[in-house]
Amino acid sequence: MSLGEFLGVGLGLIGAVASVWFLWERFLARKKLTWRFTEKTVSRFAKEMAAKGFSPTLIIGIGRGGAVMGALLSGVLGHRPLIVIDRKYAWQDGRRIDGMLMHTNLPPSLLERVLLVAGEVHTGNTMRLYCEYFRKLGAKSIARAALFVQKGATEPVEYIGRESETDCQLPWMFTKEYCRGSVSEAEAKALDSLHT
Repeated sequence: MSLGEFLGVGLGLIGAVASVWFLWERFLARKKLTWRFTEKTVSRFAKEMAAKGFSPTLIIGIGRGGAVMGALLSGVLGHRPLIVIDRKYAWQDGRRIDGMLMHTNLPPSLLERVLLVAGEVHTGNTMRLYCEYFRKLGAKSIARAALFVQKGATEPVEYIGRESETDCQLPWMFTKEYCRGSVSEAEAKALDSLHT
């Protein structure tokens, strides 16, 4: 085989792989994450944290999704203290304003290494709000984890289950009654179509 033929075959293979990847990302990637995927992700997070030497002294679950993910991580990590703080939203001129439902004082020993956990991160605004709050409380080290992160989120997340441009339905969103107050009307309609 000549060099030209070899390069042609190589470029053809690269093109085929790129095409398959594009099709997967755009059309075939699962829009509903499973409990099995969630379990594997939580186990992977624990291994990644151990590899980085991050051992949380406190897990903060953000909202309902954070309650689920935080409880799973607390168990996998050997029963770490867990607090869940729900959030609230207000819409002004089509823009979401984030807030926390309650504030708390914590002993400094729990604030050594804080892990903020959410089911999903879309814009990053809520995650940023919680980071800023716990930094002001005196958290020495903060890491973030989420089962799903939407590409383009402005707040960094160290531990990510799946990252995608399109939204996913999380395993605990199994009825149409599960309503996100965190999305606009257009986003709510798009999410509703995931349940059909």
